[in-house]
Amino acid sequence: MPYFQYQARDIQGTIHRGVLDAASEVDAARKLKAGRLYPVRIKPARSRRPRSVPKELMIRFFYDLGDLLLAGLPVDRSLSLISANQTHKVFRQVVQGLLDEVRGGGDLSDALGKYRDVFGNLASHMIRAGENSGTLAAILKRLGQYLEQRRAFQQNLLSALIYPMILILMSSVSIVVLLVYVIPKFAQIFDDLHQKVPLLTQLLLGTGVFLKDFGWVIPLFFLAAFVIGRKLYQNPRARSWVDRLLLRLFFVKKIILYSELTRLCRTLGTMMQAGVPLLRALNLVEQLIMNTALQKALAPIHGEIKVGRPVSNFFRSNPLFPIRMGTMLRIAEEQGNLGGGCSLWEIILKMNCNARCNA
Repeated sequence: MPYFQYQARDIQGTIHRGVLDAASEVDAARKLKAGRLYPVRIKPARSRRPRSVPKELMIRFFYDLGDLLLAGLPVDRSLSLISANQTHKVFRQVVQGLLDEVRGGGDLSDALGKYRDVFGNLASHMIRAGENSGTLAAILKRLGQYLEQRRAFQQNLLSALIYPMILILMSSVSIVVLLVYVIPKFAQIFDDLHQKVPLLTQLLLGTGVFLKDFGWVIPLFFLAAFVIGRKLYQNPRARSWVDRLLLRLFFVKKIILYSELTRLCRTLGTMMQAGVPLLRALNLVEQLIMNTALQKALAPIHGEIKVGRPVSNFFRSNPLFPIRMGTMLRIAEEQGNLGGGCSLWEIILKMNCNARCNA
């Protein structure tokens, strides 16, 4: 959803300036009026380069803020202490911006919403739920735990994929060395013995000669293929086709599906346990799904919930999702703990994904 800069007045005539997300300028004006602000000027916000902040700092920020609130300090005092101890220049400016917003009378959730390029959408939704339920400190620590688990999963997935990539690279180098340097020596032996070179050896020799003379073309070919493929992947139709294809390939289907479902269950479980309404949580979860084919498969779930059908029925009726997923969510719904069921299933999916990557 795009962002709009606004200038508005309240009933007393005080000027308010800020940024909000809305579908259009008309929608932005409607949101301002709902908050008893009367728009003076609304214009699309300029896109800016996202601020780069290490994940470790954000995780530590949520843990520290939760601890300080549990110790009885107010939000503004807690933010002031965290800002004073920050050594990262960019993140110190972000925390100081949050402090200014809070001291100006704003909620912490609204302040975080103005730094979506740093914290994302999840943080503001969860913290708003914590503010409404009076459990802000617990929600902050849960949010830190969620980000820590997500980072650990990403690191495990990356480390599991590095080893096969190294094997492929070393194997490719070995094959090139054999074709270019080793096999021609055997051909020379056949020549000295006045023996006819076998057909398979001739093919290998021809390949070696080609690599020796034109091997420099191959890296350029792969580089061009990467650049063109990246451009095509930015096209919605091409990306949709590639994503559907990936979900049909046997050797990558399970890895992609399990990693996406792990992200879905982890986020959905965390948000529901924080008190975020189910439909709002699903809207955010869909934005976190990277595979467009899986996004389309999840789209009908909103209609199912609005007519009163359980979430588990949707996952049980769709053959794309594991059968056990619908069964476990059905049990969690019967126990009134759908968030806990999602978190439990996230652990199972993460184990399956790691097993697939290490296989």
